[in-house]
Amino acid sequence: MHKIEKRAEPGHFSKWKSGYAAEHGRQPVYEDLANTYEYGLLKKELVKEQGYICCYCQNRIGKSSKLDDCNIEHFKPRHPDRGTLTPEECDICENAQLSYDNMFASCLGKLQDDIDHCNHKKDNWYDFELCISPASDEINSLFGFHFNGKMIALNNNPCGTAMKDHLNLNTYILCEQRKAAFTAVLENEFDEDELLQDDTYILDTIADYGKMDGNGKYSPFCSMIRYCLKEYFGNVLSA
Repeated sequence: MHKIEKRAEPGHFSKWKSGYAAEHGRQPVYEDLANTYEYGLLKKELVKEQGYICCYCQNRIGKSSKLDDCNIEHFKPRHPDRGTLTPEECDICENAQLSYDNMFASCLGKLQDDIDHCNHKKDNWYDFELCISPASDEINSLFGFHFNGKMIALNNNPCGTAMKDHLNLNTYILCEQRKAAFTAVLENEFDEDELLQDDTYILDTIADYGKMDGNGKYSPFCSMIRYCLKEYFGNVLSA
């Protein structure tokens, strides 16, 4: 995960909510939004805001105009677990179901118990002490990676540990995808030996993977790539 720069709530979404309230005499809930034209517009905004990667695993989303490879994720769940949260905490979650700051775009996972991940695996889990929003500055310091693609919680941080486990972000498939992405960067970006010793080029490459490209897209698994490049070239950069 990396920090998502949340923008202001889209004007069309604000207008839809106020229009719904005026027409129906009550504030809308998420079920009122689902399967509407506004839902499609909102999902498009979220995918674009995130640079076309999942808010959790950073896999590519939005590969087609239908956006059928992702859905809208509520970081604070719409249906919180009343067995683990207080009534007051549940109210906070339920009241955030149409808050733009609480909405992200997530991949669809795999929908199988052993390999499912991201929002489907997370389901209704939420912990007010352990869950750090993808829009928080803290998110960038929670996670690290091994060259084999495995995600780790830096310094055994309890927040990072809980989130990677509940989101199941170390499935075999995800680890292999991250490892392949990093290997491809080494092969394609550093295909000439002299580049391996060029501090400026190395730093520029690391910086580039922290930015969206000209089409407004991040590279899939960009956080893992940047972290592992820093680890891989640590001796060169510290010399």
